[in-house]
Amino acid sequence: MLKQQAKELLSQAMVTLWSHKFRSFLTVLGVVIGTSTVIGVASLASGLEAGFKEQIEQFGTNVAFVSRLGGGPRHSDFTEEERKRKPITLEDSIALSQLPSVAAASPSLRPSGVPPTVKFRGNEVRTSQVRGVWAAYAYTREVAIARGRFFTDSEDQHSSEVAIIGYDIAERLMQGYEPLEKEIQIGNKVFRVIGVLEKSKNLLGGGGPNQDSMIFVPYTVMHSMYPMQEDHFVALAAHSGKLDTLIDEARELLRRRRNVAYDQPDSFQIDTPSGIQESFGKMLAMVAMIVIPIVSVALLVGGIGVMNIMLVSVTERTKEIGVRRAIGATRKDIIFQFLLEACTLTGVGGIIGIIFGYLISSLLKLFKFPSTVPMLYVVIGFSVSVAIGLIAGIYPAFKASRLDPIEALRYE
Repeated sequence: MLKQQAKELLSQAMVTLWSHKFRSFLTVLGVVIGTSTVIGVASLASGLEAGFKEQIEQFGTNVAFVSRLGGGPRHSDFTEEERKRKPITLEDSIALSQLPSVAAASPSLRPSGVPPTVKFRGNEVRTSQVRGVWAAYAYTREVAIARGRFFTDSEDQHSSEVAIIGYDIAERLMQGYEPLEKEIQIGNKVFRVIGVLEKSKNLLGGGGPNQDSMIFVPYTVMHSMYPMQEDHFVALAAHSGKLDTLIDEARELLRRRRNVAYDQPDSFQIDTPSGIQESFGKMLAMVAMIVIPIVSVALLVGGIGVMNIMLVSVTERTKEIGVRRAIGATRKDIIFQFLLEACTLTGVGGIIGIIFGYLISSLLKLFKFPSTVPMLYVVIGFSVSVAIGLIAGIYPAFKASRLDPIEALRYE
């Protein structure tokens, strides 16, 4: 009986909403905006987190990165002390590579000043992602080669002018030519291409700031091109299960080499994939702290709109309420009727918001942003929208239930 009554009241609520379509939509516009914003932001955050996690996993679990300023998601908010730090030198890199817990190590030297121009048969691209590394770099992290190979220790020691190029560099520069064994010009030197990197699997890239735009050349060649560049980024791979020991050894070594007093903080940064992921998670949390108040205001406005329209509905349907009471409806029946209408109103708004949220996610994918709609947030969005209707409908429902049946029947 109760189930049948609920079904009839839900059908009546839908008819009421449909008879005032535009008014109903305007009423729940705040709920629609709030729900779609939650879904859209959650889809972007989830996509970014998944992409970032995939990139981090490619580094492996036994890897650490040493640099002067750090390599996390922070880009430009460095303190004055950080900007004045001494560079990580080649001698520091060699000393780090000799630590007992290090299985493989490589410094990374990048061009200083204006990024070099890379040329091939009249085509040219400019990229700041040219890196001079040791051959051991390929063992410090996953460097996925699609075609060809990485250079050897011998090629590095003999300053062989060979290069491994990223997928985008090959596509933009070669334009249909087979890259292997072709000669490209980087700055004032000519290099023979011996390898092409696999295309990145996600927006963030898998081999650095952007693997697809990377070019790796032997360290000795890069150093000869930029002899005044002293600052290095050092990748260290630890023996199995020795990452924590490696970090302690690297910290102790660098503090001693850089004459850091015992009561002073490190004048360098040691990052790990898990640490970088944690920093990225904190950044997403900060974004959420900004978005949540905006969503809350939209939902609050939606709730106020629902309460207002339900109070208007009580006034418009006073005679109907009197008739229902006269033929036997109890106060509980009236309360249930109006609460169900309010929940239906905001529930429909929640569904519309979810649809808009999926459209936002699709647009993000269209513009090459990683986006995945988490089902948990869909459920939360719908549940919150229904809860808003429940809360906003309480006062109008009780007001309707308290109407005197006789006075309600006389109402015109």
